[in-house]
Amino acid sequence: MKNLHFGAGNIGRGFIGELLNKSGYHITFVDINKDVVNDLKRRDTYTIRILDEKIEEVELNNFDALNIAEEKEQLYTAIGEVELITTSIGPNVLPIIAKDIAEGLKLKVENNNTKLLDIIACENMISGSDFLKTEVFKYLSEQEQEFVNKYVGFPNSAVDRIVPAQKHDDVLLVEVEKFCEWVIEADKIKVESNRNIEQVHYVDDLNPFIERKLFTVNTGHAALSYIANYLGIELVSDGAKHADVRKDFIAVLEETSALLEKKWGFDKAEMEAYRNKTIKRFENPRIVDNVSRICRTPIRKLGYNERFIKPIRETEELGLSNSALLKACSYILTFKSEEDEQSIKLEQLIKDKGVIKALSEVTEVTELTDTTLLNKIKEGYEKLV
Repeated sequence: MKNLHFGAGNIGRGFIGELLNKSGYHITFVDINKDVVNDLKRRDTYTIRILDEKIEEVELNNFDALNIAEEKEQLYTAIGEVELITTSIGPNVLPIIAKDIAEGLKLKVENNNTKLLDIIACENMISGSDFLKTEVFKYLSEQEQEFVNKYVGFPNSAVDRIVPAQKHDDVLLVEVEKFCEWVIEADKIKVESNRNIEQVHYVDDLNPFIERKLFTVNTGHAALSYIANYLGIELVSDGAKHADVRKDFIAVLEETSALLEKKWGFDKAEMEAYRNKTIKRFENPRIVDNVSRICRTPIRKLGYNERFIKPIRETEELGLSNSALLKACSYILTFKSEEDEQSIKLEQLIKDKGVIKALSEVTEVTELTDTTLLNKIKEGYEKLV
């Protein structure tokens, strides 16, 4: 079994790469980072360090790499030879690689290559593979799209593993938490052997699992970090144990749990256990991660279908509490970093247009302006500044 993985960063090497390696796939990492690509080409193994109560090290082999900027012909050929393509590059980069994937698929059509293929976006987003397919299809003719629909699957997936910022002399060493979860939509899979990846949970309806992860892990991680950042706390694990931070971010998780229970029918006790496991993960002192890193890209995190605004919209529609979520949004507006373009842009938007208009613009939610919700975020922000 062969895999092309777009993104040779920490998630690619330390999560998707590990599970595929355990399952017997030969992995070709595709990236633009010359140092990482050259090291992957030069070396036979790299190490994953699992940070738990007892530290464990895992050696991975059976891989190579391609530089997406310099080896396009090899990449296009490889797309016709593999059974699985995966990504971990970030939602904003998917449209950029879509053209290269499309070029490989065009070659597959031209050669009448009917070898089945699955393409799975492993990103922190809802319906990532559907989104990638839409971007890829922009470059394909109707005839090419028909061929791809027949022989290429785009199963959506949900992924979850905390991978902190790395500080090593070894460019390939990656440290990760022990917990990991990869859920894949079963009915869209074309290649039968892609149903047997180790530790993957295959489901018929992925949406409940995506939202459980997004609204618990991602919402909680971000809420914790913005609150801790405001209080001058540097590390996520310290923030998770700070009484004031805990009170506010756990309240956020209780609101999102109530939403998930009502919307998807998750059992209350099951959600409590999942929530408590998530909190324990944040407390792990071996995962040394700065809250400032988690706070980056505040405009994206305030997006329409993202971790704060979507649960706020849906709790409002269902008549559920969302005061803690709104308060967390107030903390987001206080984040300032000269190293983060979105932070600078958001600060300027607030200065030029005021809080309400700035929020309306970044959330793209016009109906919120007809309620008191934006005003509540504004009032909370004004108490903080």
